Amino acid sequence: MTQPCLPGFLLLAGVLFLAVPDGAAGEERSFYLIGNSLTQDTVPAKLDGDVQWHIDCGKSLPYIFENPAEPCVKTSKLWPEALGAKRYDVVSVQVHYGGTLATDAAVLSEFVRMQPTGVFVIHSGWARARSRAEEYAGTAEGETMEHSPAYLDKLLATLRELHPDRVFRQTRAQDLLARIAEDIEAGRAPFARIEEIYRDDIHLDRITGRYLMHNAMRHALGQPRSIVGFEEIPSPVQEYLDTVLDGLPETEP
Repeated sequence: MTQPCLPGFLLLAGVLFLAVPDGAAGEERSFYLIGNSLTQDTVPAKLDGDVQWHIDCGKSLPYIFENPAEPCVKTSKLWPEALGAKRYDVVSVQVHYGGTLATDAAVLSEFVRMQPTGVFVIHSGWARARSRAEEYAGTAEGETMEHSPAYLDKLLATLRELHPDRVFRQTRAQDLLARIAEDIEAGRAPFARIEEIYRDDIHLDRITGRYLMHNAMRHALGQPRSIVGFEEIPSPVQEYLDTVLDGLPETEP
């Protein structure tokens, strides 16, 4: 597998990493998220604990790796500095259009090497509403990134083969939307169309969609479910989305 070219500052990041000791016992758990606006839709700022992020809108994982200097979200802590200077308990990394199995696995492997003790969460993101079903059914035969279980399964299998001693989880965000689409078709959901949980072509509704994805991320990070910041959600919708979230498998230790 060909590794992406590493920018020169990564060497400096490695030096910084070696110079910083582990956090003292009793500190709150730390979390770091890397991705684009589909990571922003999980609302990192409302997560528990010590949380930082690097979010660059509309960008693929290889692009974020090669171009870390100016992410669109200005509260970002740039990944070379963050991963080089601190050991996080859990790191979430989002894949997106523009990556391939080879490049996504290579970038993730570099992050894994920079964080030798952290649990890694792969955030699947999700497809545009109009192409969601077709893409979700994809087989990833060309190994080009798509929002399908087939692609995520291949990526996770590659990572576990490369790093057999590490824990990898996933948010299963795309699976949650697939479940909702099935429930809509069967008349079991409080929505008439899957588009009702989106706010535009690809981003999710700021209350219902973000409640769902925020709590999917919390589940993957090992945090309890929360409604903080989403209090406007109608009770029947929250109750339904909670049943969808209840279907998530237990996270690996």
